[in-house]
Amino acid sequence: MTTPMPPAGQDPQSGPGQPGYPGPSYPVQPGQYSGQPRQEMCAFHPDRATGLHCTRCGRPACPECLTQASVGFHCRACVAEGQAAQRSVRTVTGAPVGQRPIVTFVLIGLNVLVFLITAIQAKSGVDMTGSVVFRDGSLVPAVVAGGQWWRLLSSGFLHLSVIHIGLNMLSLYFVGVGLERILGRSRFLAVYLLSLLGGAAAVMLLSEQFAPVAGASGAIFGVLGGLAVAFKRFKYDMRQLLFVLALNLFLSFQVSGISWQGHIGGLVVGAVVTAAFVYAPQSRRTQIQVGTVVLVFVLIVLVVIVRDTQLTHYCGIDPAGYFVDCT
Repeated sequence: MTTPMPPAGQDPQSGPGQPGYPGPSYPVQPGQYSGQPRQEMCAFHPDRATGLHCTRCGRPACPECLTQASVGFHCRACVAEGQAAQRSVRTVTGAPVGQRPIVTFVLIGLNVLVFLITAIQAKSGVDMTGSVVFRDGSLVPAVVAGGQWWRLLSSGFLHLSVIHIGLNMLSLYFVGVGLERILGRSRFLAVYLLSLLGGAAAVMLLSEQFAPVAGASGAIFGVLGGLAVAFKRFKYDMRQLLFVLALNLFLSFQVSGISWQGHIGGLVVGAVVTAAFVYAPQSRRTQIQVGTVVLVFVLIVLVVIVRDTQLTHYCGIDPAGYFVDCT
């Protein structure tokens, strides 16, 4: 066989990679075979060149769009995804994990503020009868039956003396912070307010119709009962809590001037509502929790309405402390 002669001017030994080979006939882009890395642009700022990448997703990103992580740097998209996933973590009650207790301290502040107002009006720290706010806000069943329904709520923020509010607010701090961490802010507030109203309804139903009642004890007993239910649900050590609860119940019946009716009413309501919050299955959690809150509120209203029909109606209390008949 004979080897054909190459075209004139071409080295017979040349070829791809050999000197004298004319190379490819297609155009070559500058830098394509120069060994230089291809320049990348930031995924969030297309006008910015960068050599950095997100260690999580690999996107090119400029220094402004990268955030230091435990390992490497994450781009702004990965940071946003991580924060969204973190926010979706919920407790067994449906509350966000790690939520700081705020409602307890707000309630303590409101109670202290109202007490200062009544103390200034009464010009005393141990006798609030001279305060218009106290006189028009304390719970008197006969006056509530006369149409002043706001007393069911306002009475829970009034106190008889410095010692009264001091003991109540100290108790609220110790039991409230713990239950709020378990339930979350909105559910804790629901337990507190429903327990307050439940205690007021028990006073309406079981107390003497002209006896004025004031204090946050009913709501605090509801929080204490709710905490006992939560401890039972999560299998915490309940010995100290049960001792405190038993001691307070004993004092409620032994010490004169304490409304045991309000304590029992608040305790029962707080325990029932908290049980719905901590025992509701995840698949129907919202429906059960909301339904329980509505049902308990309706029952409280019905108790007050039924008792209203049984009482003599008085429209208020005059400055001398006498009940004013509606007629």
